[in-house]
Amino acid sequence: MTESSAIDGLEAAFATIGPIVKARMVAIAAAIHPDLRPAGWGVLRVVLTGAQRPDGEAVTVSDIVAETQMDKSVVSRQLRDLKEWGLVSVRRSDADARVFEVTPTPEAIARHQAMRRASRAQYRAVFGEWDEADVEKLTELLGRLAQSALHRLD
Repeated sequence: MTESSAIDGLEAAFATIGPIVKARMVAIAAAIHPDLRPAGWGVLRVVLTGAQRPDGEAVTVSDIVAETQMDKSVVSRQLRDLKEWGLVSVRRSDADARVFEVTPTPEAIARHQAMRRASRAQYRAVFGEWDEADVEKLTELLGRLAQSALHRLD
């Protein structure tokens, strides 16, 4: 296979899988809250994963902006909705009043855990007949792709 045909095949695969991934993000967001959109899910995901930091540091609005690569105004709107729905709390840092810390509520954590259980069952159904080494290799390659894309694709 030539480089050109390999890239053509890659583009075709992304064209096929892109809508599937987008639909999955919509479904995941809706599983958390019926009005939650993928952008809000991206923000909440950072808050939920940040809440598990080993250093115990709070997730800040700046952390969310950096991680999601969203404009601060978009993140602020998403946080406002998440707070209104009882999924996050936002407070000024005790150390620096200019900094806002964001934490997930117990409700958000419970909904996330339920969604993850359902999501894992779906992944097991999709990859159930795959060899575990192939799943691990796909995971590794997707991780590499994500890192490369962050730095090179615009």
